[in-house]
Amino acid sequence: MHGSATEAPAGESVRIYRGTRDRVQAIADAFIEAPAVSVVAARAADARELGFTLLAEGMAAVHLTRIVAELNDVMTQRLLRLIAQRHDLDGIRWCWMALGSEGRLEQTLHTDQDNALIFEAEDIEEARARLLRFARETNQALARCGFRLCPGDIMAGNPRWCLTAAEWRERFGQWVDTGDPEALLHGAIFFDFRALHGETRMVDALRDWLSEHVAEKPLFLRQMSENALRNRPPVGLFGALSPLARLVGRQRRFDVKLHGVSPFSDVARVLALSRGLSATNSSERLLGWARRPHEQRQAESWTRALAALQTYRLHRQMACARDGEPMDNHIDPRALPDFDRAVVRAALREAREAQRHLAIAYQIQR
Repeated sequence: MHGSATEAPAGESVRIYRGTRDRVQAIADAFIEAPAVSVVAARAADARELGFTLLAEGMAAVHLTRIVAELNDVMTQRLLRLIAQRHDLDGIRWCWMALGSEGRLEQTLHTDQDNALIFEAEDIEEARARLLRFARETNQALARCGFRLCPGDIMAGNPRWCLTAAEWRERFGQWVDTGDPEALLHGAIFFDFRALHGETRMVDALRDWLSEHVAEKPLFLRQMSENALRNRPPVGLFGALSPLARLVGRQRRFDVKLHGVSPFSDVARVLALSRGLSATNSSERLLGWARRPHEQRQAESWTRALAALQTYRLHRQMACARDGEPMDNHIDPRALPDFDRAVVRAALREAREAQRHLAIAYQIQR
């Protein structure tokens, strides 16, 4: 590979059930040894199939999403190494950043791309042009591997998201200082960034700077909280599960990602920023935020609820794949057995409680 980039670690050893480690490692090794993008794409299908198999075997969502994310890390790192060999990146210090669910290590089996680049070079515009060619080829390669191109074009191949460290500080600073709707929308994706491959110290420095800057802007955290509270989990009157939200075909279903998982992610993001935490994973953010006994009890309840919703989300995706349908996150409450309906209802109540905490902390009328 050209340039001085070094590889970011794929992550800490995943906590997985006995008997699965060899299967996960075999796919990781296949990615690492893949001689071409076409081979990586073929192995990506194996990784998705393993995900469905582990889910069917009863693996908990908290473990499965971490395995999926870390395999995706290894796959993306291999693509970056292969594609970088075809591009002149000499003289550029750069790092590929994961954003959104990938940045949170919460990817499921149905996802699109959210990524960006941070770099340093003497001739900024000339370096940016070279990096953009490299990034666009990588974005297309990721699409071949099953990661849809981002509908909002939040990808490293977009010049808006291929920036120097100074430009990223300016961009984040504008979002934090203005708190306008665009800033809050981008906050839900970009504030979950982490280094994936390259000069990781550049990303660490950006995280440190952002934590200090946000700490000086309590109004921005209040605005982020207000924005998070607009997405209310579908718990109806007397705690019943609302039929909600969106009509899909002839059945009323709710989007468990949008109305169940995302409220926890949004709350966790604000809590992490409020205490300068470097973690990006939602459960780690919640548990890291908790300092007092009552906070620890809250965080543990919220992380259990989040894990339950992720499990139902993954089972829905597996059902879609089994039936030959496009994968989605839509669940019909009426089709759930009584026990599952009760579990989902309880998890959504916990999401409401997490939102209630933000409302009280930042004195927001609901």
